[in-house]
Amino acid sequence: MQESDYITQFLTYLQTEKRFSDHTLLAYEKELVRWSDYLVTEAEVSLFKATLQHAKRFVIWRSKQGITPRSVNRMLSTLRSFYKWGIREGHIIQSPVEHVRSLKTPKKVVMSVPREDLNALFTDEDRFEDDFVGSRDQLMLLLLYGLGLRKSELISLRSTDFDWSRQTVRVMGKRNKERQIPIPKSIASYFDLYMKRRAQLAPAKDPELLLTPKGKKLYPQLVYNRVLFYLKGTTTVVDKNPHTLRHSYATHLLNAGVDINTVKELLGHESLSSTQVYTTSTFEELVKVYNQAHPKGS
Repeated sequence: MQESDYITQFLTYLQTEKRFSDHTLLAYEKELVRWSDYLVTEAEVSLFKATLQHAKRFVIWRSKQGITPRSVNRMLSTLRSFYKWGIREGHIIQSPVEHVRSLKTPKKVVMSVPREDLNALFTDEDRFEDDFVGSRDQLMLLLLYGLGLRKSELISLRSTDFDWSRQTVRVMGKRNKERQIPIPKSIASYFDLYMKRRAQLAPAKDPELLLTPKGKKLYPQLVYNRVLFYLKGTTTVVDKNPHTLRHSYATHLLNAGVDINTVKELLGHESLSSTQVYTTSTFEELVKVYNQAHPKGS
């Protein structure tokens, strides 16, 4: 069996059993092909003949190419998953990356958008055009912040996912994990206006909730560009992207006293450690507020 066949089998496993997204599968494939090519050209060994020394030299080789420690760690995560699968399938006895340590990465603190900035954005009638695109963009921003959605979750939402009698929305998260999120009552009027204007368009070509004027579902770059456009004129926070609104949702909930385990479920995180990232930013923001408000804080 050729090296590429093993990689294909592994990717099929991730797709069918782990339900990884196409984007993640492509990233895994690129890393595994790069690793396989390195082994062939630099060490003249196959995937399942690789050793710990090969793996260590590969990490050094990739680091010298200028990739970040975070990217190196993602690469190692890919290799660990591949060899774990290989051991289970009986292709190898021990993983060559088992004892390769991940690189230390600087902790990045993402600041949330202040509540007053978001309130100013959503209440400023001049910020959104009085047409289909304007109402769509306003609803899009409200859903990202009001529900704490990932960009991919926003794009895949359908109107049938909303249960207005129970004030909840069904969201399909990573690996098709479903969760229910309470809908803020303030969103209803914006939802109704958007649906009214959407109905005036030509018949939709895609079933998703948020569409382009041509009836097609949104694509990631469009969502990113629209969020950047609106946040540029709203806040001085450095990061102005869809994830910043999700981050703001989590941080503001924690600041309001919501239990971290509840926030974890609302965000669709599998582990509490992912949610604890937001407690760090919350503490940073509290320090900032203290320094600004306390007479001896600065």
